[in-house]
Amino acid sequence: MSRPLARSPALRLFPKGVSMLAMGTLLYGCQHLEPQLTIGDPFANEPYRSQLRWLEPAPTDTIVQIGELTAPSDGSLWARMRQGFSLQAKTQGVARIDEQRRWLMARPGFLTQTGRAGSRYLHFIVGELNKRNMPLELALLPAIESGFNPNAQSSAQAMGLWQFIPATGRRYQLQQRSDYDERRDIPSSTRAALDYLSYLHEYFDGDWLLALAAYNAGEGRVRDAIKRNRARGLATNYWNLPLPGETQNYVPRLLALSQLVNAPADYGVSLAPIADQPYFRMVALAQPVDLAHLAQLSGVHERELRMLNPAARGRASGRLLMPMEASRRLLAQPDMIAKAARPRAASREEQLIASPETGTAEPQVADAAVPPGG
Repeated sequence: MSRPLARSPALRLFPKGVSMLAMGTLLYGCQHLEPQLTIGDPFANEPYRSQLRWLEPAPTDTIVQIGELTAPSDGSLWARMRQGFSLQAKTQGVARIDEQRRWLMARPGFLTQTGRAGSRYLHFIVGELNKRNMPLELALLPAIESGFNPNAQSSAQAMGLWQFIPATGRRYQLQQRSDYDERRDIPSSTRAALDYLSYLHEYFDGDWLLALAAYNAGEGRVRDAIKRNRARGLATNYWNLPLPGETQNYVPRLLALSQLVNAPADYGVSLAPIADQPYFRMVALAQPVDLAHLAQLSGVHERELRMLNPAARGRASGRLLMPMEASRRLLAQPDMIAKAARPRAASREEQLIASPETGTAEPQVADAAVPPGG
């Protein structure tokens, strides 16, 4: 983000404790990845499906089956999102949006992968947007930013679903330590992203397109572009601003994606249904737990636990996000948490692969099937 020299009415929107010095720090916008990039994801090179189908699981997926999510439905979450779309009037007949829609439709793998990955988080994000009465098109922003991969990292060191760079993460009170990065945490980063988007919306006098452009490029850069156009007697709306090429594509790409979700049949897109019910539950933790050990005890695929709890890379503390059905089992067996907090005993397979020289087990467990998503 550019230098955030906010107008005085917007100053109150800075998080408590942010100093005037911090406000003057040079910041750049949340750096989105090109959709095919999933840096930090060991499964990034898996082949995509060729069909334009979102959320279509592979036959070998071993994710815990959650009845209310896997049963046939009318796609009620998509329907709920459409009811909360409020930017569609801005998407009609705009050549740059049409171009980005064609770009997306030429990449069915991106649509499939981000849709499948997004199924973990969309219900939660939609709920948080609804609480704030914000446009539900914004729920699709992580698809553009990170492909709904909480482990995504850009060359500018932006991280998480919402791609916070370090300085902006600190500005919105996201902890960043060597052993824990809250920019990857699903609830915390979502709260911070919506706080930032709300601030930008007010900063730019209620213009969501300018707010989105500033989320990518920084409010200072967008403000300066407005000043330049105004001084030349030119229009100052988003479509007429001299912004960087990435930002020129960023807002149209989000709006094009929202068009596909809003009217999939018009574009030959098939959206597999997502029930309008939570995918995960937050469970309070009195002590940190090892996710690999918890996966062994609970039967939930370890990668699924890591995708829901990515901030500490293999551990969870304070709270744990669990798939709904698994969380019910967990709450019914509270000793499972206590066991997961203790060091994990080596499995028999690991013991059998012990090094002949040292007699110690090497971590060479056979690969398990991978759950859906990125």
